[in-house]
Amino acid sequence: MNLFSKKSNIILYAGIGAALIALIAVSVVLLINGGQASQTGGSSIVSATASTDPSSSTPSSSETESSEPEEIKLSVTSPSAKDVTVNTPSFTVRGSGDPTAEITLNGERLETDENGIFSKQITLKEGENKLVFSHKGEETSFTVRYKKLIIKSISPSSAQKVNSEEDLTISCTALKDSKVTATFNGSTVTLYAADNEEDTGEYTTFVGSIKMPISTSVDKNYGKITFKAQSSNGTATKQSGNITVKKYDSDQYDGGNGYPKGSRYLNVGTTYIAEVIAEQGETYSVGDATDLSRPTNNYLPKGTVDYCSPYIKEYQDSGKTVKLATLRYGNRMNLLAFRQNVDIKIYEGTLPETNKLNIASYEDVGRHMMLTLDVDWKAPFRFEMGPQSYNSTSASNRDYSFSTATYNHIDIIFCYGEELTNLPEITNDPLFSSFEIIKGEYDITLRLHLKERGVFYGWSAEYNEQGQLQFKFLKAVELKTANNEYGYSLDGVKIVIDAGHGGRDNGAGGFNSKYPEDVLNLKLAKELEKQLLALGATVIMTRVDDSYIEIADRFSAVRDNDPDLVISIHRNASSSSTANSFASYHFNPYTKPIADELLKASLQSGVYNNNAWSKVKWHVFFLSRVTDCPSVLTENGFMTNKNDYANMLDDTATKKSATALTKGIMNYFIAQQ
Repeated sequence: MNLFSKKSNIILYAGIGAALIALIAVSVVLLINGGQASQTGGSSIVSATASTDPSSSTPSSSETESSEPEEIKLSVTSPSAKDVTVNTPSFTVRGSGDPTAEITLNGERLETDENGIFSKQITLKEGENKLVFSHKGEETSFTVRYKKLIIKSISPSSAQKVNSEEDLTISCTALKDSKVTATFNGSTVTLYAADNEEDTGEYTTFVGSIKMPISTSVDKNYGKITFKAQSSNGTATKQSGNITVKKYDSDQYDGGNGYPKGSRYLNVGTTYIAEVIAEQGETYSVGDATDLSRPTNNYLPKGTVDYCSPYIKEYQDSGKTVKLATLRYGNRMNLLAFRQNVDIKIYEGTLPETNKLNIASYEDVGRHMMLTLDVDWKAPFRFEMGPQSYNSTSASNRDYSFSTATYNHIDIIFCYGEELTNLPEITNDPLFSSFEIIKGEYDITLRLHLKERGVFYGWSAEYNEQGQLQFKFLKAVELKTANNEYGYSLDGVKIVIDAGHGGRDNGAGGFNSKYPEDVLNLKLAKELEKQLLALGATVIMTRVDDSYIEIADRFSAVRDNDPDLVISIHRNASSSSTANSFASYHFNPYTKPIADELLKASLQSGVYNNNAWSKVKWHVFFLSRVTDCPSVLTENGFMTNKNDYANMLDDTATKKSATALTKGIMNYFIAQQ
């Protein structure tokens, strides 16, 4: 075995030596050829290696150029399944494919990026929608069923614990054409559409209130609130959580403050004070479930204070929280409004029970008559125009339009007023014929008799640096004669033009994505500005480019400039393609005359048709609610009508529209002479 092993080792060593000699020889040859290759471009070494390297005959797939690439096929990620059901008409298809080949959806080409990725938003019709994708000769089909969600949300949705006898605010976001009711504890109430001019979709928020029962001995569970919405798309119901009414606490308020039940004053206690911190705080009726704007209410100036209830009314409007505080004088104010602004702050404190007022002065201050009063404290007041009847003042169907102006006086009701002294003599007054004091049981009223029935131009109130309450009443415009088609110029007249929407808020869409409503509003507004400037007016534009302007800033543009008129430029839209023409909207009674003149002149322009859509109507548009001067919102044609839209794009038609607005404005001011 040992001799055999030695012999084997000798043979092994000999074999290794021979192999090493051969390897060295090959290396020398390669080195020589390598040196030559560096001088001749390297072509010989490539061919030599290919013929001598056994591994070169089986290249890997990553190294060869002759292997077939993997085929890129269509991949659809949305819809996520072959058959899906959705509740909104807007649907996005997504996926990817071969970037070198066309992808179509129902015969229309989809745009893809360099990686073949596509994403497209489409509008579904109600019911079944077939989506057929075609790519490289192959088709893939999907079914998307659009079923409208009749009720989107309700409030309250979860279980609640509320006070006995409380007015619980409820809301339901449902399709706009719905009739919405809520049933609780055997009683059913009808909800009404909330004031939300920004809500331009298919859904709106309906609100109402339910009076809670009295639970005399223990907290009691009264069950759920059942919301029901009936629309053209069917009927749906949704339930809240259980509503528990807390045991009645007779001491929850500090006392009645001496005001009888049924009076306008409310038993809110004497612990908490609400103070107006906005320049102008809007007020709302307690009988309404939410912030339901009415021209029969009024703004209160910064600094106004009153006792308020510790129980805050809260509800949801389009997913946002609204909070209202109830003030003792009988109205509510925003603690947190829809646009997330705050009009009041609340703190603990004590207020006087009565207020003494003295008229310090009443004088002409240029464009206004100014009434200044000394007050003991900054108590709330009511500003009422009467007598005036309106088409409808119900909560569910409000329409404060009217055919004839019948109001002949202004009442300023000073809440908690005990006395009012120093009544001035009224002579040669441009607005009022006389002043009168009316003493009530819990307040005092200053009645301002108008010189002419239905002739009034606007007002505002604020506290000056001395703490005096000042009312400004806008006077009629005095035009200067001029050699033009109207016979007058607008020299000295201030007009605010508000081009609606802008920036991130495009407004309604039309037939060309480059020209949405905000662009066309500004186009008409600039032409109107040009014509008014030519007549000598001072014009203030709320925006001059494609920028987003907060509604509060538009409001400030009015109050900071003391204008004689505000005109807001908008375009209309409808689900009906036949809807067309011009309309003007007003809020306060004294704005109707300018709304009438603008409609009349616009229908005479030849740009718009006189039909069912051409009208003067009451509406709650925010900028229209300023009281300082007449403010009107105009809807200058329909974005959804082909003829109206073509006129909006046409420079000649736009000029005619602006000329009609100018004529309406001039006729309004000429009537004041």
